[in-house]
Amino acid sequence: MTKYTIYMGLFDKDSKRQEYDTITAYKMVQKRATQLFDGATISEAKGIYKHDNGEVVVEPTIRIELMFTDLETVKTFCDNLKGMFNQESVGLQVEE
Repeated sequence: MTKYTIYMGLFDKDSKRQEYDTITAYKMVQKRATQLFDGATISEAKGIYKHDNGEVVVEPTIRIELMFTDLETVKTFCDNLKGMFNQESVGLQVEE
């Protein structure tokens, strides 16, 4: 069985701030996930990363865990999330 874990920060790539509060973002992710999958586990996290200039950013993040699906559907979901939340990228971890 394969488990897919998606990490999506909530800061907009252009404004560099959180455009949707965490609860609203959670509900948006939940709605799209239930359209594509039979189930998911969604939780909050804190993402930490460093810009090229050395600035450290701590970003509210949503973690989505999926099983019983295929990589192509997960990639479609990731593309949906990027568009919905104006993200440059999302992290995808694949575990066998």
